Amino acid sequence: MRRVRITLGYDGTEFFGSQSQPGRRTVQSELERNLQRLSPQTDRTVFAGRTDRGVHAVGQVVSVDVAWRQSDEALRDALNSLAPPDLSVIAVASVADTFHARYDAISREYRYRIVVSDVPPVLERRYLWWRRASIDAARCASACGRIVGEHAFGTFAGSGRSQSHSAQELVRRVSHCDWIASDDGKRHELRVVANGFLPQMVRNIVGAVVEVGTGRQEPGWIDELIAANDRRVLGDASPSQGLALWRVRYQDDDERRDAEFARRWPGEGYGEE
Repeated sequence: MRRVRITLGYDGTEFFGSQSQPGRRTVQSELERNLQRLSPQTDRTVFAGRTDRGVHAVGQVVSVDVAWRQSDEALRDALNSLAPPDLSVIAVASVADTFHARYDAISREYRYRIVVSDVPPVLERRYLWWRRASIDAARCASACGRIVGEHAFGTFAGSGRSQSHSAQELVRRVSHCDWIASDDGKRHELRVVANGFLPQMVRNIVGAVVEVGTGRQEPGWIDELIAANDRRVLGDASPSQGLALWRVRYQDDDERRDAEFARRWPGEGYGEE
């Protein structure tokens, strides 16, 4: 047996999230089924982050012990030969027996994409939030700056966390929260990096930032939301299809490779990690 680090990409549209659920199709169940076919003694997988139903990934990381005698590249190719069209194994690498995809991660990056247009985009509809109303990118950027820092993010946490967990349990440290827009104001993307995320946290952040970007709220409203630490003071989350788990970083990752990866857009250059 040896431990490997698997980097995954997937279209989350037809999955009921990343984690196994009885009787439902999930990313973990698909991956483990194929690992068992190739290496029957394989242990359960550990995912770096949990993604909800409909959320995508281009840089999900999994650790697992496999009884596989061939090379890492051969395992990658074998898994891809069995994988469904909406799941891709980007890379497989042997790692130390102590490596843990979740607990060893030092940061995670999510990106959320929005398109503003009079008509829905035909080919991208599964991967973004289509809106007709214009968004002021400068206001959004101001709102995003208020997200950065270490806060209790209960207002942005789903699954009733703000009521069932203490404020300390809801603390996360956001190191980057940037709003990027095209020159014509038609395409927008939120990029957020943190040491960890609460359920639906990014989608709720996007929903709040868009409220500011459309002029319904002022940037200072974000401060009020953070101080409230109560999900009940915020409206609906943004739709799941615009969100992608972009990157999980570890202490020994190559920073130059990370910089190159960060410049890519969804769908570009995912032939290798």
